[in-house]
Amino acid sequence: ELAKTITSLLFNDESAYIRFDMSEFSSEFSDQRLIGSPPGYVGYDVGGELTNAIREKPFSVVLFDEIEKAHPRVMDKFLQILDDGVLTSGRGERVYFSEALIIFTSNLGIYKLTETGERIANVSAHDQFDDVQEKVKNEIERHFKFVLNRPEILNRIGENIIVFDFIRPDVAEQIFQQMIDGVIEDLQTQGVILSFTPEALQSLKKIALADLSNGGRGIRNQIEAHLLNPLARELFKLNPQAGQALEVTQLQVGKLTLE
Repeated sequence: ELAKTITSLLFNDESAYIRFDMSEFSSEFSDQRLIGSPPGYVGYDVGGELTNAIREKPFSVVLFDEIEKAHPRVMDKFLQILDDGVLTSGRGERVYFSEALIIFTSNLGIYKLTETGERIANVSAHDQFDDVQEKVKNEIERHFKFVLNRPEILNRIGENIIVFDFIRPDVAEQIFQQMIDGVIEDLQTQGVILSFTPEALQSLKKIALADLSNGGRGIRNQIEAHLLNPLARELFKLNPQAGQALEVTQLQVGKLTLE
């Protein structure tokens, strides 16, 4: 969501967003997918997914999602990008990242390993944000220095680490309202004007925000289960005409009343 929003703000063009799921790059030689195979290997003429994408669209937001899942050898490829803004492809071509914005996302620091190898929570929603930020940054530093043995990557990232807080009730309400506004706007493009009674909207909010442990996706899942799915069934029944106004008057778990 962050990368898509930044792409819209910078380039006003969602196609300028390139995403790589780094869980797909967990093997030692998967770096060839990014930069292309070296001469003499299968796929040499095809080039790399990353180098090809940046050559075609130098003005891009590039998201490397869940970077901690990538193999350390793949991580080494980012040294050149972060240092000089350049990456040499398998074909020996220099690809420039000077016009691209690179985002790494990671869950590092949320959990940590004990001395016995047990995975436990490092931070919780009950912690103050300053404490969350300090604990997460310390765990990220430990991971790069002692687990990956790649302190040089962390040095090149420098101070450009943004720790996101847990989604707390006030922010959750904003996310909820934004998602509801999105549903209303989507229906307007189909010619259907949707509104809610205060009671119905309050019922949905109570259901969607009951458990914030799953973050923004959890709120979206609840809206999908208790608004979008039953709403779709009702719209199929009513078959509204373009310009027709409909109101959600009652909403309960998994069902709603549309008038």
